[in-house]
Amino acid sequence: MKVLLYREYDEVGVSMSKIWEALREAQRLRKQGIEIEGPRNYWDAIRNACDRRSTKRLSTNVPVWVYGYGASDDPFHELTEAFSVNAGGGLITLTTAVSSGQTLLLINEANLKEEMCTVVREVSTYPDRTDIAVKFPQPLSGFWDTTSP
Repeated sequence: MKVLLYREYDEVGVSMSKIWEALREAQRLRKQGIEIEGPRNYWDAIRNACDRRSTKRLSTNVPVWVYGYGASDDPFHELTEAFSVNAGGGLITLTTAVSSGQTLLLINEANLKEEMCTVVREVSTYPDRTDIAVKFPQPLSGFWDTTSP
């Protein structure tokens, strides 16, 4: 029994399934060894739709000094690390509470480069630390470089 998920009628009134035709075409192309462009499965499609980064993300451990004002408007600084970075920003851990939209100063301890950034959101919270996503006003190619100045 064939189940039609979507019906469309052509000029002569014959019922067709666009999904069924697309599946048959994909099967025909695979038999011919032609690679199909696009996501391989549902989860790849979801990941592609959700990942809106303009540059590739890199997993690393870059020591970074963070300066800013805490939730109670008290100035703070702490040495932490960025563990997922790209030219547009990164993911850092902080023990000090910060809020979305807040401006922070980051200093890469390895190369002493300084840049202002904005807190985008809290990614996850642990008992003593919070993962914070930050972004730069414009993409920076060399900030996360760990070579000496």
